[in-house]
Amino acid sequence: TICDDSWDTNDANVACKQLGFSSTDAVAFSNAHFGAGSGSIFLDGLGCTGSESSLLDCSKSSTISCYYGHSEDAGVRCFVPPGTCTHGDIRLVGSSEDNEGRVEVCVNSQWGTVCSDYWDDTDATVVCKQLDYQSGSAVLNGYYGAGTGFIHLDDVQCTSSQTDLLQCSSSSSLPNCVHAQDAGVNCDVVINECLMNNGGCAQHCFDTYDSFFCNCSTGFSLDTDGFSCNDVDECTEGTSGCEQ
Repeated sequence: TICDDSWDTNDANVACKQLGFSSTDAVAFSNAHFGAGSGSIFLDGLGCTGSESSLLDCSKSSTISCYYGHSEDAGVRCFVPPGTCTHGDIRLVGSSEDNEGRVEVCVNSQWGTVCSDYWDDTDATVVCKQLDYQSGSAVLNGYYGAGTGFIHLDDVQCTSSQTDLLQCSSSSSLPNCVHAQDAGVNCDVVINECLMNNGGCAQHCFDTYDSFFCNCSTGFSLDTDGFSCNDVDECTEGTSGCEQ
């Protein structure tokens, strides 16, 4: 943890910047406001100016002199702009195609990426179904470019019954993940052949998951070519119902 000696708004702003939040409007808390930590106290007497990109770049005491230990742990509240995104939203970034890209998920009004540890086709399919595709395949290790800011999820393990990425089991601890490991997906695009020139069918076109077929109206039969419709001569076939 960090000792709250000299802990102020400038220090808090740097901490928030390092976490991917706004570098302004942070609130500094002292005296273990969010609870006392445990283990080591690494920093004391911080003197950030606000321009640093990391707390480790700030001036600090050469020794730790937190007399009351973890009861002096420093805390921070970072500014989150309202309405940035809706919790649970999914988007694909880094590709010119709508059906593929780096997966980003909204958590607590902030977009963030997903680590590709354990990322597989089942996880990808949950994402793709959430985006109204049928299925998808997993893409690993920042293939669509490395994101910035938060990595919200790690060790994601979805099941085929889940319909939302945040429903899947995952780890909230991200000590071994960097943006070079950002997960992506390639969602399967199902083409409706009937939308283009009626699939070539003379009358009726019916789309299926991976193909299509033609059919004809009553009084016509489908030709052996599978597309044309031939007028049925009910009189010759004896199906007209006429007595004479």
